[in-house]
Amino acid sequence: MSLNSVLPSPKATRIQIALLVGVFVLLYSPVLRDLAGIWWGSDTYSHGFLILPISLYLVWAKRSELRQLPLKQNSVWGLSLVLAAGLLLLLGTAGQMAVLGGLSFVGMIAGLVLLLLGKAYLKAVAFPIAYLFFMTPLYDYFLPPLNWPLQLLTASMGVRLLQMLGVPAFVEQQYIVLPRITLEVATVCSGTNYLISIIAIGLPLAYLTLRSWGSRLALILWAVAIGLAANWVRVVLIGMWANWGGEVLHGPVAIFRAMFVAWVGVLGLVVGAWGLSKLQKPATQDHQMKLPMRQRGDGESCPPLEWNRSWPMALVALTLLGVYATFLDRGPVDLKEDLSTFPISIDGWLGKQADLRDAIFRIEGADQELLRVYQNHESQPIQLYVAYLASQRQRKTLVDYRTAALHRNARAVAVTLPPGRVITVNRGRFRGPGTEHQVIFWYDMNGRIIADRYRAKLETMRDALVHGRTNGALVLIAGDPGDEAQMELFTRDLVSRLRASFP
Repeated sequence: MSLNSVLPSPKATRIQIALLVGVFVLLYSPVLRDLAGIWWGSDTYSHGFLILPISLYLVWAKRSELRQLPLKQNSVWGLSLVLAAGLLLLLGTAGQMAVLGGLSFVGMIAGLVLLLLGKAYLKAVAFPIAYLFFMTPLYDYFLPPLNWPLQLLTASMGVRLLQMLGVPAFVEQQYIVLPRITLEVATVCSGTNYLISIIAIGLPLAYLTLRSWGSRLALILWAVAIGLAANWVRVVLIGMWANWGGEVLHGPVAIFRAMFVAWVGVLGLVVGAWGLSKLQKPATQDHQMKLPMRQRGDGESCPPLEWNRSWPMALVALTLLGVYATFLDRGPVDLKEDLSTFPISIDGWLGKQADLRDAIFRIEGADQELLRVYQNHESQPIQLYVAYLASQRQRKTLVDYRTAALHRNARAVAVTLPPGRVITVNRGRFRGPGTEHQVIFWYDMNGRIIADRYRAKLETMRDALVHGRTNGALVLIAGDPGDEAQMELFTRDLVSRLRASFP
């Protein structure tokens, strides 16, 4: 049998590639849509729109090398990575966590390359694939600890520069005290957000223009230093403007805005890359030949893609994942009783309706909300807020960065209910509009009272994977500091009444 008789035609090759790409796009289009929403609405991740095109260009730039690589498909490890990425996709869909969906996207691409093309190809495109991590909102987990040190550093350096320019100023933690005004270097002014954008642009530039890892690292460090210094200069200009009597600190000129940091950082990247490329030694002819011409051991060119078991395995795996993900959420779950019918009187507590605009905290996009003010003969007014989500979606969830603010100054405490049932809730303080409040709050996930936000997210995933539903509620009780005993008493009386409304 001749070789041509077992190899697929160019048309068959195009069909199998088109099928796989089509299924992949259908499977991950919701993930990319959610990620695009994050990129559009956040300065920290605004660079996300550039990541996929840059990654594709990095692969295209290696096309000569890729043509010479041997096809050695790895069904076992490739399929394992595909299935692991699929599990992340299901968990991300169930818990409405864009970060898991983004990680699944990157892992799925790596798994498909390993499954269909082999280890040599995965190694060759490892950097373009790993670069895709900049698409994902991973940095919410490790950027916040950097904000405070950079706030202090920016305030300190800003004051030093102002003093060098003859402007009287001194620093108190993150505050810059001037004769006419006191400025705060807020979290958004720390410069942390734009350092990620600078690094995201700097990595492919270093990868394409520089050959040694030392020079590439030097370029990234240089860009970060330029970005930090640019933020200091921005703060100094704002300080000088305020000292001269300027009223609108972030409006008169573009350099007062935080994007100035990113612009200067990118300019520093370009200048640094040009300078470092001039310092590196010219590539030898042997090196130039060795880099793009990785040959097979037998000297033959790589054969066309073969329709073997790896292709149907990939198609079946992606199709099944897509079908399961589509039917993962079987629709919203309504309350047993509308929150508007919740009792006005609860075991000696008399309530009255309140305007939702007066709530100290609200869940964005809640399907139903209740705000009442209750009081008995011994207590000060206690505010009760209940938010119910019939189905959670991206940017419409119970557990996110907004509810994280509730947990910041709270701790878990046990509350005993009659007849001896013990539940765990959160008790702490929260600064709402105007003043600080004592708060007790918890999540209700289909009858399960949960204090820990991470467990609440895991319970949402479990309900989605097992029961096909993502409903849940937040219950928040707020009162004056010092009224903790009455608030805990109200909690005991409230829990059993809520059970009549919640599914």
